[in-house]
Amino acid sequence: MKIVSVRQMSPSAGKEALMEERIRRASGVMARYGAASRIFKILGGESAGDYLLMNLYNSFSEASTSFQKYSTDPELAKLFMERALNPAGDITGPDLFRSVYGEPPEKPSPILIGRGYQVPRGKVPDMLSMAPELEALFKKVDSSIGIVMPVIAADHEMMYITYRFTSMDHLGSALDTMVENQDFQNLITKANELGTLKMSRMMSLM
Repeated sequence: MKIVSVRQMSPSAGKEALMEERIRRASGVMARYGAASRIFKILGGESAGDYLLMNLYNSFSEASTSFQKYSTDPELAKLFMERALNPAGDITGPDLFRSVYGEPPEKPSPILIGRGYQVPRGKVPDMLSMAPELEALFKKVDSSIGIVMPVIAADHEMMYITYRFTSMDHLGSALDTMVENQDFQNLITKANELGTLKMSRMMSLM
């Protein structure tokens, strides 16, 4: 199991470069205290143009220890002071998730597709039971999947499925194959019977 902390940043017009610089600095601080810190830009879909700062940990205790340490770091305090004096946009989170299938790889994938389903708690086991078949299908196009669920977030009925790709070209060829795959379409139909697809997005590693 991996623990994933996610912050979402929405830049103000003309402040994208400033926000990117601050996110990179914040990520560096968090990494010094044990976080496997990753930054993604949302290229399309929900919240296109926003940034995601993700910190990965091996346990809740590791996450809480890291959080306490970097929260008192002088460089991070300076960043928040800069933000107060000259805001570059809005920040939401952190939200906290746990991986329930297909842990994130140590080396992050350059391109991700994320799809969020609202799934009643009673139907979560049925939804997760389809994961091995979905994983097997995407292995045929050299892609892997991962699933996380919320621990601390606004909506505890959400389940997020991530598809990992090595490049935009890889994404394109994989989608060309999978949209024609009847087994995949059958899984999508079943997933929509168990839950409701609420969002999708494409992300690029920075």
